Amino acid sequence: MRPNPRGNLSTGKGTGMTLEQELIDIFASTPSQRNREILIGYYGWEDGRQHTLTEVGARFGITRERVRQVCAKLTKRLKTAPVSAPIMDRVLKLISEMLPAPAARIEAELTGQGFTAVGMSLGTVAAAARLLDRPVEFEIVAVTSDNRPKTASAKRKGRATYNVTDGRLAVRPGQEKAVTAAIDLAKKEAYFHGLTTVERIERAIAGRGSEGKKGTGTFCAKYPQGRSGKMYLSPFSPLVRQTVALMEGFRWLDQSAGWFCLSSIQRHGLPKTIDKVLAVSGEVTGEQLHKALSRNRRLWKEPPPENVLLEFCRRMPGVRVEDDRIIADPPRDWKKSLTGVEAKLVAVLKKHGPLMERGEMEDLCVGGGMNRFSFHAFVSWSPVIAQFGHSVYGLLGTEVSPEQVEAVLARRRADRAERRVLDGHGRTADGKVWLQYRLSKAASTYAVITIPAALKKTVRGRFKFLDADGREIGTLATKDGRAWGLGAFLRKNGARIGDRIKLTLDLKNRTAAVTWEERGEE
Repeated sequence: MRPNPRGNLSTGKGTGMTLEQELIDIFASTPSQRNREILIGYYGWEDGRQHTLTEVGARFGITRERVRQVCAKLTKRLKTAPVSAPIMDRVLKLISEMLPAPAARIEAELTGQGFTAVGMSLGTVAAAARLLDRPVEFEIVAVTSDNRPKTASAKRKGRATYNVTDGRLAVRPGQEKAVTAAIDLAKKEAYFHGLTTVERIERAIAGRGSEGKKGTGTFCAKYPQGRSGKMYLSPFSPLVRQTVALMEGFRWLDQSAGWFCLSSIQRHGLPKTIDKVLAVSGEVTGEQLHKALSRNRRLWKEPPPENVLLEFCRRMPGVRVEDDRIIADPPRDWKKSLTGVEAKLVAVLKKHGPLMERGEMEDLCVGGGMNRFSFHAFVSWSPVIAQFGHSVYGLLGTEVSPEQVEAVLARRRADRAERRVLDGHGRTADGKVWLQYRLSKAASTYAVITIPAALKKTVRGRFKFLDADGREIGTLATKDGRAWGLGAFLRKNGARIGDRIKLTLDLKNRTAAVTWEERGEE
């Protein structure tokens, strides 16, 4: 049975009347009981839900047009003068004070405070407010299964054209685009990073603007500088929080700091990193995982704090968290989790480790077919690689002693002492500066050489780079005791470690001539 809006009611505010009763008294004062029931049924004042013309027509055995005529006649005659509706005014005030908020929460509050005994929806309230010529200062946005919002019409007189059900958010007019932006940004962040913060979404909305253009529009705002994890005070904070909380798979990781994830769409970033790390290490601490993430500055300008990482891992399948330890359960096979360059690096370290000097590791990897620049890139940012000292690397989670690290460093120092890059320098009889170098691995790879301290102030700026025949082959640039621009020349001539080259610099004419003095061993 449907609730009886005229029954025994206990209402808030001490009025003794509900909103539906107030509306019935205003609009349904007609001697025709049938017309009265048609009006009440159509606008939802008997069960809280608006019904279509077809539904009401079928119930009473009349056409849709006849239903429309009856309702129009009963509501039109009251539009010639202002109508007193104190309950409606209080309801609209309460709704305004709660915005933004999930529609279901506001509806529960209306019922809890006794404003409605039939559970009137916000769409029903909005339609009734328009009949009373009251401004409807809220919109109902629904986050659908594809996370694209749909909005109930607030412009058309009469009932709303979209009956919002699950995932509804009530916002102020004009905030719909901010909701759309928050949804889009949250999805992208969750997909590429695995998690994000309310703060990050707010800043992105501010930069995007209401028209979707960077730095323009109603929603453009400026924020104070602050560290990640501390909430920015902005007009978006409640709106963004309420929006993302309604998205599928939403979970708070640290509500006070605004960290959250969307388990339904997280694909890359943190989930993949954790999978790689646990495949190689088996288990790590929250601190170790945080440091591993810190290596990739392109992906993480500032990685999530340890407590957020631990909470994220607690929700991951195949992962167990004990205190601050993150454990693979069951253990993973690193050969399945890692591919390409990372897999080759791990294989080399497992075979020749646990610790390796960077140059030694580079020789083995490049000798095995790895691109030299790929090697340096992955050694710099891969989360499964850890640095234990200057140019000393091993796998994340490897337990090594200080003595082991020192032994690798000692070998490196001895190797460097045997191969000084700068072989000598001086001046020619006509005042030109000459510099002779024995190419090291770094010099032959990156084509960057050093200028002796005694000549730093003399050898500065750009020089025309000439070959032994005096042909211009490029530009040699010098600054702060370094020189570069030899790369093309060295590659063209097949430079090797141990080769000797000589640069003769004419400071007056700004030229730098290069000659090959000696070839190193094959």
